[in-house]
Amino acid sequence: MTDRSLPDQLDLIAGQWREPTLERADSIEDPNTGEVLQRQRATDPDGVERAITASEEAYPQWSSTSAEERAAALEAYADALAPLAPECARLESLGSGATIGTTSMLSFIFHAAFRLAAEQLRSGITETRLEGPTGRDVEVHRIGWGPAALLVPWNAPAPMAAHKAASALAAGCTVLIKPPERVPHGTALLGRGAEQAGLPPGVVQVVHGGPEVGGRLVTDDRVRAVSFTGGIVAGRAIAHACAEGLKPAQLELGGHGPLVAMPDADTAAVADGAVALLTTLNGQWCRALGRLLVPEDRREEITEAIVARLEAIRLGDSLEPTSAMGPIVHSSHLAMLADRVGELRSLGGTVLAPTPLPGGALAGGNWMSPTLISGVDPAHTREEVFGPAATVHGYSDTDEALEIANDNAYGLEAYVIGTDEDAAMDLGRRLHAGGVKVNGTSPMSLHLMAPRPAWGISGLMDEGTTETIEFFCGTRVVGVETSGETPAADAAGEAS
Repeated sequence: MTDRSLPDQLDLIAGQWREPTLERADSIEDPNTGEVLQRQRATDPDGVERAITASEEAYPQWSSTSAEERAAALEAYADALAPLAPECARLESLGSGATIGTTSMLSFIFHAAFRLAAEQLRSGITETRLEGPTGRDVEVHRIGWGPAALLVPWNAPAPMAAHKAASALAAGCTVLIKPPERVPHGTALLGRGAEQAGLPPGVVQVVHGGPEVGGRLVTDDRVRAVSFTGGIVAGRAIAHACAEGLKPAQLELGGHGPLVAMPDADTAAVADGAVALLTTLNGQWCRALGRLLVPEDRREEITEAIVARLEAIRLGDSLEPTSAMGPIVHSSHLAMLADRVGELRSLGGTVLAPTPLPGGALAGGNWMSPTLISGVDPAHTREEVFGPAATVHGYSDTDEALEIANDNAYGLEAYVIGTDEDAAMDLGRRLHAGGVKVNGTSPMSLHLMAPRPAWGISGLMDEGTTETIEFFCGTRVVGVETSGETPAADAAGEAS
C-alpha cells in the first residue's frame, strides 16, 4: 500500500528539534486527492532569532576549518543523506505532485551535491597562489561570507536546497535553510542528515514559514549572503533588502523558455521535446516550455503530433511508478493556472487540452491536462505561466522566430530543435538566454562543470558546481609588496 503519511514539521535550531509554534492559514495538500494533510507551520520570531544567533556563533569555528576538514565533513554528510534519499523522493512526490520517477532521479542530487562540493574543495577552489614579485607567493583566499540564508521553492526543493547548502558549507558559511511552506518535509531531512553526520550545532539549521520568516532571515544584518530560487515578486523584494544591507544575493527567478523548431526539424523530435517540457515536474519548473515557435506552413502538422502524444499521456497518482505526469501542487495554484489559460482564451486563443483527467478516488485532485494555446498575439504571451501550458506561434523565417523568442524580459533557458545542428547552434547563439539546449530538453545541465546563468529578470549571479561555491565566498588577497617602483607588469593597472 502506498504510504501517504507526512512526518511532523520540525525546526532544527542550535542542535535542538522542536515543532514550529505558529500555525499558518494555508494547508499542505495531497495534490492527488485534494485532501488536507497538515496545516502549514511557521517558526516564531524568537525561534528565528535563536537560529540566527546560533548560526553566527557557529560560523567562526566552521569557517576556520581547513578545506580538507570541510571536505571530510561534507562526505560524512553525504553518507548520512544517501539512505534518506528514497524517503526524500516520496515526500517530494507526495507534497509537490511530481512523479515518483522524477523525484527519485532528482534525489540523487540530495546527497551527491555534498560529494561534488567536497571534490571542489580538494581541487583548491578556496585557495590559489600567484607568483609574487618578492619570490613569495601572493595568496588568494576565498572565505565564506558568514551565515547564509537558503530559500527554495516547492517544485523540487530538496535537491535545490542540497546544492545551495553543499556549496555554502564548502565555502565556510553556516546555513539557515527555509523549506517551502507547501512542500517542507523533504528539505527538512537535510537537518536530520546534518545531525547524523555529526556537524556542530548551528552549522546547519532548518526553520519553517512563509515570507514573514524569509523576510526576517534576509533583512537581518548577521545573515551575510542570500541564495533564493522562486518567483519574481519575492525575488525583487529580496534584491531590494540585500541592496539595503549591501550583502550578496543569488537569485533564480523563473523563465519563459522558447522552443524554436527549425524549418528542417523532424516533426517527431519537436513533438517529443515539447511534450517533455510540458510534463517534466508537471510543467511546474522554471525551464518549462513557454512558447513553441514553428514554421507557419508546418504549424498544423506539428500541433497534431503533439496533441497525439498528449492524448496518450497517463495522468495519475504521483506516487505510482506508472504515472507519466502528476497533479498541480496545490488547489490555489491550479486556480491561478485556470485563470491564466482563460485569459489567453479571451485574447482569441484556441485551447487544446487533450490529456484525459483521472477519475474515481483521484477525481478531487489538482488535475490539469498539458495545454497548448494558439492564435494569441505574441505581445500578449510574454509572461511566465509556471504550469503545463504553452502558446504556439508560427513564423515566416528564422529571423522572425528569433524576434518572437527574444521578445520577453526573461532569459533562463531556451531550446532549438533542427536536423542541421550547425544552423540550430547558430540560432541558439543569438537567443536571449543563459542556457540554450540544441536537440535536447532534459532538466539536467549540459555539462557538470558548466554554469547555469540567468539573464534579464530570470535572476542574478550564475549557479553551478564552482559558481555557487564562489558566490558564498569573499576574496582575501595576502602578499608581500616590494618597496620602490611598481613592478612593470602592473604598470598598466589602476592604483587602488
